[in-house]
Amino acid sequence: MRKLLTSCLGLWLFLCANMAAAETRVTTLVVPFSAGSAQDMFARLISEPLARELGASVMVVNKPGAGGTITSAFVANAKPDGQTYLLAANNHHLAGAMYPGLKYHPLNDFRGAAFFGFSDFVLITSSSLKTPDLGSFVAHVRAQPNAYNYASAGNGSTTHVGMVSFLQTAQLQMTHIPLRGTGEIINEVLAGRVQAAMVSLLSVSGHRADPRIQILASTHRRRSAHLPNTPTVMESGYPQFQWNSWGGLLAPVVNPPAQRRPAGAEVHHHP
Repeated sequence: MRKLLTSCLGLWLFLCANMAAAETRVTTLVVPFSAGSAQDMFARLISEPLARELGASVMVVNKPGAGGTITSAFVANAKPDGQTYLLAANNHHLAGAMYPGLKYHPLNDFRGAAFFGFSDFVLITSSSLKTPDLGSFVAHVRAQPNAYNYASAGNGSTTHVGMVSFLQTAQLQMTHIPLRGTGEIINEVLAGRVQAAMVSLLSVSGHRADPRIQILASTHRRRSAHLPNTPTVMESGYPQFQWNSWGGLLAPVVNPPAQRRPAGAEVHHHP
């Protein structure tokens, strides 16, 4: 984690080297999901040390809703002065396929500012299901199609697409409940109102010892060092399944509206 923070701070110093005097500047990190989400937690993790290094204020702003598209639209239309950044993840480019009527283009209206790396995800369930491993969970859900639900941080979010991908892989049917962020997902699973979800390991790390939540499997190709006794989905019978999310900072570009291309199917062709 120290290495990651050092890398992030270095990138920010480079980006801000030619800006106005730091003491008069407020840098805004805009998060597309609610408090408690992995992106929110990471933004707040880096905000204080970042502010100290820059000698400027760093403000974290949450704008949840519509699978992150509300936040992306806000940043796309922000003044391109190097003071507003989107804390982005997979959901940002997935939105181009999920929402063809977007008023911004997920690729053309942004420039990359920093890449943080990839985040591991895990499949969690409510302990009320009494399915201690992935195999028993699959058998339980398959026996009663659409009798159980799963939550996500909204249509088109990484938590949504990841879970849908697994359900299709395992040939399962569950009812989708879109929420506003990972924090809400965790709370609903804890309360037993939601039976399953696919969330980042960071977002659920504080609840690993809570008996109300079961972490069935990691979606990375290798077991997490933080969960060495938790198997991967790949080794649990689905060798082709892997899911994670990239994380980074995006900034608006100087691009006249008339030159912007609408978001659409062409997003699928970009890596």
